[in-house]
Amino acid sequence: MKIDGQPLTHDTDATRATDAARKVTDRTATKTGDRPAAAGSDSVQLSADAQLLSAALTATAETTSVRADVVEAMKVKLAAGEIGTDSGRLADRIIDDLLER
Repeated sequence: MKIDGQPLTHDTDATRATDAARKVTDRTATKTGDRPAAAGSDSVQLSADAQLLSAALTATAETTSVRADVVEAMKVKLAAGEIGTDSGRLADRIIDDLLER
């Protein structure tokens, strides 16, 4: 590195700190048998909750679109009182559907 055409011959605080950190990392790696990761090889590990959320988002993105004809037919039946009157049966059907998946 040069400043105003003169070579930089003294250590800066940042250089000393970087060198010290590198020595500590090398010592730790030697003791544990591990080597520090090479530049550009960073990795990320997701928690189980994050993986579950990712799977849920992927599944919802892959589902088919809403069938408007079925929704409209159910609205008509609901308004006529033909469906939605037996909450226990509805709960059982929802649970059965979830268990089948």
